[in-house]
Amino acid sequence: MSEYVIGVDIGGTNIRVGLLNEQFELVRKETVLTSSFGSAEQLFAGVRQLIDTIDSERRARKVGMAIPVPWREGTESIVDAGNVPCLEGVPVQTVRSFFPEHELYLDNDVNVIALLEGERGASRGTVLSMYITVSTGIGSGIVVRGEVIHGANGYAGEVGSMIVSDRDNEHSFLYAGTLESLCSGTALEVESKKLYGGDATAKTLFEKYGSKDKQAEEAIARWVEYFSRGIASLMQTLDPGMFVIGGSVIEHNPWLIEQVVESTKGKVFDNLKDRIRIAPPVFGSDAGVIGAGYTAWKRSRTC
Repeated sequence: MSEYVIGVDIGGTNIRVGLLNEQFELVRKETVLTSSFGSAEQLFAGVRQLIDTIDSERRARKVGMAIPVPWREGTESIVDAGNVPCLEGVPVQTVRSFFPEHELYLDNDVNVIALLEGERGASRGTVLSMYITVSTGIGSGIVVRGEVIHGANGYAGEVGSMIVSDRDNEHSFLYAGTLESLCSGTALEVESKKLYGGDATAKTLFEKYGSKDKQAEEAIARWVEYFSRGIASLMQTLDPGMFVIGGSVIEHNPWLIEQVVESTKGKVFDNLKDRIRIAPPVFGSDAGVIGAGYTAWKRSRTC
């Protein structure tokens, strides 16, 4: 890398904009609430202002932007933007028009972290790796030999939609029985409220688990069972050399990884039982910003 780049991570709650130096280190970062903007035009104008703030000397010519939507090369309009509704239907050319002085590279928010972890993080050196985030929802990115797999329509890696049970979990933020509906942070919060009342959160459930509450132990055991079903299915379809699992649920409860590995062993071919490799991410809460910038740097050299 011979120049600075800018990373933009647009999330449902926050928008983070960072200036990265030659070592992909954050030189400066600004954060703003996504809800501060009432329209896509306001949002992208706001991002442009943040870029001017963090790079007043105009050292960066490339901008990588991570957005929580399906993505592939040739995408003309943003679709399925449930986490940032004001982006729904916005033409990509309109997005580019807000950054006429920069080369703009866009991709899915989880994909950019998958690429970063695959080339410079926990799964570095692995031919095929997956990054899975377990937070409000569940998503993933797939990297093969340094390239993100987007799929024919940009939906590759939407593992949250995998069916892992026929259980009616009594909430409908996603189809019942999916990995996301049973194992996301939202699912854990719903389960906690059902067990301990309306003020309970996912954190409450884990605190109860720590004090050996039987209901909490059963709930977490179910979580491990469902999540390991998803990992086993991915092991025997994509055969990743490494899973990197991050997001707030894992960040606060890293011990879950070991339980998932043990549970997965009983669900895969014998030859795979000792080949289940799961690690936490190397990059922390700024992975989206750094990954977006890294994606811009890498793609500018392969286009």
